[in-house]
Amino acid sequence: MNSVAAKNDYFLVSLIGIGFGILLVPVLENINPGFWSLTFLNVGLLVMSFFIFANAALWVGGITGHNWPAMWQFTKFAAIGSFNAILDLSILNLLSLIFQVYQGPMIIIFNVISFSIAVTNSYIFNKFWTFRNVDPINRGEYIKFVLASFGGLVINTAIVYGLTTFIQLTGISLPLWENIAKLIAVAPSLLWNFMAYRLVVFK
Repeated sequence: MNSVAAKNDYFLVSLIGIGFGILLVPVLENINPGFWSLTFLNVGLLVMSFFIFANAALWVGGITGHNWPAMWQFTKFAAIGSFNAILDLSILNLLSLIFQVYQGPMIIIFNVISFSIAVTNSYIFNKFWTFRNVDPINRGEYIKFVLASFGGLVINTAIVYGLTTFIQLTGISLPLWENIAKLIAVAPSLLWNFMAYRLVVFK
C-alpha cells in the first residue's frame, strides 16, 4: 500500500515538528516541572523528538489516507491543528509568564490574543494544504473563516476562563492548572473548527 504523502508534505510537517518543539519551551518555562531545565541539549531533544513524531504520524496518515481520503485530510488538519494549539498555548504562557497573571478577566484578553494569532496561521495552512483550496486569499473567505472560528474562540475562552477562575485544585500550581484548562479546551474547539471549515469555509 502506497502513501499519498508527497515530499512537500514531509517538508512542511518537518517544519511543524521543529516549530512545535521550540514553542513548547515557554510552556515548560511557565509550568517549571521538576524534570525540565532550559539548556541547548533539552531544547534540541524536544525539537528532534517532535520532528521524528510528526514525520511518523504523517507517514501513518498517508498510508491510511490511501483508502480513506477524508482520513488523509484529517491527518493534515490534525498536524496544523496541533501546531496551532501549541502556538496558542505558547503565546498564552508567554503572556502569563511576563505579567504573572493566571486567572480572572486578563486571562480572557490573553486567550483572545493567542487564539487570534493561531487562527490566522490556521487559515493560511488549512486553505492551501489541508483543503487544497487554490483560489487566491480574499477578504470574504477570510471573514467567513474568522466568523467560523469565532465559535471555537468562544468555546475555548469560556472553558479556560471558567476552569481557571472558578475551580481551584489543591496541589496544582496556577500555571499548571492554566495549561490543563487550555488543553481541555482544545478538543471541543478543534472539532468545531474542523466541521465549520469543512462544511462552510472550504466546502
